[in-house]
Amino acid sequence: ETSSWPHLPSSLAIMPRHLRCALQATAVVLLVACHGGDVVASNTTASWLDKRAALIHDIFGKGPGVLPTQAQPDAIHSNVAPGVDALVWNLTTLFPITSTVFYAPVEPGKVSKEAFMFHHGHSNCVCPYNRKTDPPLASAHCRPGCNSSMPTGSELSDPGYTWWDLYNVTGFFHARGYDVFILSMPLKGINLGPGSDAKTLNTDHWWFQQWEDKGDSPLRYFVAPCVLTANFATAKGYSTLHMAGLSGGGWTTTFASAIDKRIKSSFPIAGSIPCSMRNPDGKSWPVGNDQEDYEQNCSPKPNPKVPEHPGRHAYQSCNYTCQYLLAGLEPGRFQVQILHEYDSCCFSPHDRHDQMLGYEADVRAELGANDRVSGEHGWFTTTADNHTKHEVCPQDKHIMAAVLEGAFAPGDSKWQQLPCDIIHNPEGSCPEPHPP
Repeated sequence: ETSSWPHLPSSLAIMPRHLRCALQATAVVLLVACHGGDVVASNTTASWLDKRAALIHDIFGKGPGVLPTQAQPDAIHSNVAPGVDALVWNLTTLFPITSTVFYAPVEPGKVSKEAFMFHHGHSNCVCPYNRKTDPPLASAHCRPGCNSSMPTGSELSDPGYTWWDLYNVTGFFHARGYDVFILSMPLKGINLGPGSDAKTLNTDHWWFQQWEDKGDSPLRYFVAPCVLTANFATAKGYSTLHMAGLSGGGWTTTFASAIDKRIKSSFPIAGSIPCSMRNPDGKSWPVGNDQEDYEQNCSPKPNPKVPEHPGRHAYQSCNYTCQYLLAGLEPGRFQVQILHEYDSCCFSPHDRHDQMLGYEADVRAELGANDRVSGEHGWFTTTADNHTKHEVCPQDKHIMAAVLEGAFAPGDSKWQQLPCDIIHNPEGSCPEPHPP
C-alpha cells in the first residue's frame, strides 16, 4: 500500500422474577427454574452450540455457524505510529465501509505467544480543524495530529492516550507480554465516514436501520472485524487470544467471545446487562442510563413502545445471558464482566448487586449442568468496582491482571476474591500502586 494514509473518507425497570423468566424463555434461553433458583432444566452442550450457530447466522447471514474466513487484510499501512501498523478490512456491500484495526506488537517485527484484542467504544478523536473550511468529519476522525477524546484532568498529560489508543491500554497489555490489536466501532474514531458529508458528522448507529430494512445484516459491521482480526492473528501464529473492551467495545467483546471460541478470556467493561434488567429506551436508574443504541437493542421487533427503535433479531436466538455462557462454555475459557458502580454513562450496578449475583449464579449453574457436570466447561464471573467515570480505570486493570495471573479453575474460591470487586467483597482491598 503506497498511497498516503490515513486520509479523510471521501463521503463525508427491573422486572419481577416471574416476568424475567418469561422473557428468558421467549428468547430461547431458559437457564433456571423460576422457583428458588434451582436448576431443574438445562441444555446439552450441543444445544448451546446450536444457539451459537444461530447467533452467527443472525450476525453474518451466511448460514448457521458460518464465520468469515478471510485472514489477510485488504490493506496494511506500516508504521502509522511508532511500532504500530494499521490493518484495513473492506466490509463494503450496499454502501462503502471499512474497519481499521491497529496492530502493536510488544517488539515490532516479532510475534509474542499471546495477543489481546481491545475494542474502543463510542469514542472519537479531538482534532485540529478549521470550522469555516473543513467538514465536520475533520474534527473527530482519528489520524496523526489528533488526540483521544477520553482523557480529562491529569490524564491530559499522559502520553498513553493517543489517536490510535484512545483508552490508554497498550502499555498495560505490553507490560504483561501481550501483543495488542486495537479495534473500533463503525462510525466511530478511525472508522468515521459512512453517512457523513460536507455538513454532517454521522455517528448515530441507528443509521444502520435503513440498511437492515433493505435486507443487509448490519451487526456484521460491528463484529466481523473481531473475527477477521482473530483470523489474521491465528495465521500469524498466536497461540492464544484474549479480548477486552469498554462500553460499545464491551458489548462487542461480549458478542465476539460468544461466537468465536478462539477467544480464551474476555473482559467486557461497562458493556451490557441482561435485557430483563434494563430499560432499552431510556433512563431507569439514579446513575447513568440504560438507553440502547441500534446494535444493543433487545426490544421486540416491531417495537410497540418505540416503533422507530425495533430490536435486533439476534437476541431472540441468544440473549445476553446466553452470550455470557457461550463465552465460558468450552474448557479453558472464561468471561469476567466488569461494571462501574456509579458509571456516568451506562449499566451502573448500583442497587442491582442482587440481580447481578442472580444471573451470575444462573450462568454458572448451567455451565456445570447436563453433559458438563464432570467439569468440562469454562467459567463466568461478574464484578463491579467503585468507579464513576466511563473509562478503563485502574480498578478494571487490577481485576484483569489478577485473573490473567491467577489462571483459576472453574469454581475456584478465588473468583470470589478478586481485588477491587465490591460485589463479592464489599470490604475487600483495591491495592496501590495501580497497574500502568
